[in-house]
Amino acid sequence: MDTARGASAPGGAAPRASALSRLARPRRTIDGGDVELQQLRCFVAVADHGSFTRAAQALVLSQPTLSQSVGKLEAEFGTELFQRTSRGAALTSAGEILLEPARKVLESVGHTQAAVDAIHGLTTGSVTVVTFKAFTTQAAAAMSVFAKRFPTVTLRVLAPQNDDGVFDAVSSGKADIGFARDIELLGAGLKIHRITIEESAALVPKDSVLGASTEPITVTELTRLPMIVGPPGSLVRTAVEKLFADNGSRFEVAAECDHHETSIQLVRGGVGAYLSTRGGLPPHIDEMVTVRRLEPHREWPMGIVHRIEHVTPAAVAFTSVALEHFSKAVR
Repeated sequence: MDTARGASAPGGAAPRASALSRLARPRRTIDGGDVELQQLRCFVAVADHGSFTRAAQALVLSQPTLSQSVGKLEAEFGTELFQRTSRGAALTSAGEILLEPARKVLESVGHTQAAVDAIHGLTTGSVTVVTFKAFTTQAAAAMSVFAKRFPTVTLRVLAPQNDDGVFDAVSSGKADIGFARDIELLGAGLKIHRITIEESAALVPKDSVLGASTEPITVTELTRLPMIVGPPGSLVRTAVEKLFADNGSRFEVAAECDHHETSIQLVRGGVGAYLSTRGGLPPHIDEMVTVRRLEPHREWPMGIVHRIEHVTPAAVAFTSVALEHFSKAVR
């Protein structure tokens, strides 16, 4: 999200600190809600999503309710926190100053809630999950098991990401749990548990020169079709480039696409070939495209990642359920 730096910061450190102190001590409204905490949640959600509409959807609020909460927070500080544009909302300089303290207040409240959850045997709480974009099918299966076992715990699922996006989301606290390839991107403060091994597969159009056979396919054979790849510089694009280079081959780019499901549909439409892992393929994929195992065999270890510190009971429970689920799946 682009940020706007044109607005001036709130007037003075002392007033700002005083306001934050008041926000950190939530008062109860008639209906029992923590008004100030709700204002902070709305503010952080808009900052994360870059849009009042998307933030309202993420918080399951009406947009007028969310806008009103942010407006009250802006009145508290006497300054605009967002620059509203036709494309969304960008933080002002004042908003940038408030964002980190706001996250800390919400994190502190989350730790308190985590302790309460532990006392009550995980009958409440929430867990936010983000998955590697080519592992959505298997990740969803584990999420379903968790949701059935803990029906009163709120399960939030973020949009699928590349590996680095998954690690960033978990590290920053946007997500509690991530599913990603077990590669050397794991940052400090994160722990990953190996859950399964995924194999690479080539997806080719059924009516193409490579679509009549389901036998394993070599990288050299793949050069007969143009490739659907990620944007230049992305991890997926770099991995594909290295794969072809290691085999002394080059590929023609048919399309640059950073969306897994769209890439599959492009293959279905005859645009080109696409490399994926089997865990990210939807049901009945063989009816849409031809799937061929890559030769020589290429495997990707997959893992479930979480922060080492400040792990909520819900995140611990989700990790346990996922590890149990995948241990049964590979037997």
